[in-house]
Amino acid sequence: MHSVWRRVTENESGATAIEFALVVPPLLTLMVGIINISLLGMTSASLHYAVEEGARCASVRQVCPAPKERYFAPGPSPAFTLTAAACGSLVSATVTFNLNAVLIRKPIQLSATACYP
Repeated sequence: MHSVWRRVTENESGATAIEFALVVPPLLTLMVGIINISLLGMTSASLHYAVEEGARCASVRQVCPAPKERYFAPGPSPAFTLTAAACGSLVSATVTFNLNAVLIRKPIQLSATACYP
């Protein structure tokens, strides 16, 4: 019995496979989370860019492309509204980003507003 126990405890032939099995799930979770958080940042930046360009174009030009043509993020297209305000042309937009990290699944409402005199 003593020799069997010694052989089992001193055998290291499967140590690499066990370490791999312990390290890979958290690593993949972290990578997927980083990618999704990056997409959230890109969506927010693209929404702000589209709103700012839409407000500037509406104030400067007579004929402008729709602000949604300046929105480059994946997913659903945001809802843009253009109104005349005291500050000039006011453009606002909202979009829902579905954060889909491995353990976190949550819709996040993003909004942006820009006014250009």
